[in-house]
Amino acid sequence: MAASWHTYPDPCACAQALADAAAAALSIAIGRNGRAGLAVSGGRSPILFFEALSEASLPWRQVDITLVDERFVPPTHPDSNEHLVRTHLLRGPARDARFTGLVRLPGDLPGSVAQANRNAGPLTLTVLGMGEDGHTASLFPGASQLADGLDPASTARYLHVTPPDAPHERISMTLPAIMSSGGIIISIAGQAKRAVLEHALRGTNPALPISYVVNKEGAHIDVYWHP
Repeated sequence: MAASWHTYPDPCACAQALADAAAAALSIAIGRNGRAGLAVSGGRSPILFFEALSEASLPWRQVDITLVDERFVPPTHPDSNEHLVRTHLLRGPARDARFTGLVRLPGDLPGSVAQANRNAGPLTLTVLGMGEDGHTASLFPGASQLADGLDPASTARYLHVTPPDAPHERISMTLPAIMSSGGIIISIAGQAKRAVLEHALRGTNPALPISYVVNKEGAHIDVYWHP
């Protein structure tokens, strides 16, 4: 496994550099294949990245955007990652991108997972976050579905996860789905998260689900970090 650290002095510089890297990867894929696929994470951390990427000069109609994970709430709910993406990324030039959310059937969690798996397309780039507990996507330590999410033999893009402590049921990418992406970027901030990720780099540990991403044989991970 190889991880390349990209360190920036502040959130704005990090977000712009991450947006530039994502735009370059998408542009190359469009040139080669005619389309590009991007999976993004939610929460509050990606907002500056989304806003910077939304202004990138790309043929956005040839970009497919989806989510790494989602809370099982209606897409208009303030905790919805889809709501976050629609507010901060699908604007300006990027409003022409094709977005596919994960909660297509708000009253039917199994049905939404099944539909998300049917809609899954190739991914050029996946941008992950990480919690201080070492979770990434919605692969939480201690979740009853964690072993299924980390199963290298899984053919599913998404599965249902019940977080042990965090609110809302989740739909999450599996580890094989994450690793199938053409490129993987982890975006984190602060000394605490850096320490967690450096610990995870020492070897796989179910207490730190991110460790299965960063220690996957043959994978190359780019880490974007600021204090």
